Amino acid sequence: MNRNTLLKELREYWIKNTVPNISDINAKFLKDLISIKKAKSILEIGTANWFSTIHLGIAAEKNDWKVTSIELSIPSFAEAEENIKKANLENTVNLIFWNALDEIPKLTEKFDFVFIDWMMRATKNFLWLVWNKVETGWIIIIDDVIKFKHKMPGFKEFLEEHKIKHNILPIDVEDNDWIMMIIKPDFDIDYVVERM
Repeated sequence: MNRNTLLKELREYWIKNTVPNISDINAKFLKDLISIKKAKSILEIGTANWFSTIHLGIAAEKNDWKVTSIELSIPSFAEAEENIKKANLENTVNLIFWNALDEIPKLTEKFDFVFIDWMMRATKNFLWLVWNKVETGWIIIIDDVIKFKHKMPGFKEFLEEHKIKHNILPIDVEDNDWIMMIIKPDFDIDYVVERM
């Protein structure tokens, strides 16, 4: 199937069924950022029905880069597997099924780019878990930091406590879909993950 057609179908499906996915504007921004920075190893936390992952995969495929995406929902995982085949991205994207809180510590590789877009209440946990798996100077993106800030208890305080510098970018103002960008500094975070 043509990828543009597939993405259009996924967009129509998630609008009709209120599936949480990034906007087209945000998807373009992420693809451009990956290409400009030449991020060769990408981690996505939260797959949904693979709309965002296909975009990440398209950006990565051009240069034989790789995407790893973690999803806990069984229906979403099944849809993701189907859609990745339709998009012919099986050699670019590795989909992992299970709770990211358990799976991230098992990952052995270092990542150049991380996109966090799942279970907002666990955002500070995800950030801490990926912290030492991201190379210094590379990028961590967190989605919906304005729209769903009420679902992210303690996250602002976490950033302040650990002196984590960040920028909040109004990529899609119309959809109130602002993202946070963190350029990974060269220091560790002392923190214990809270189970959700």
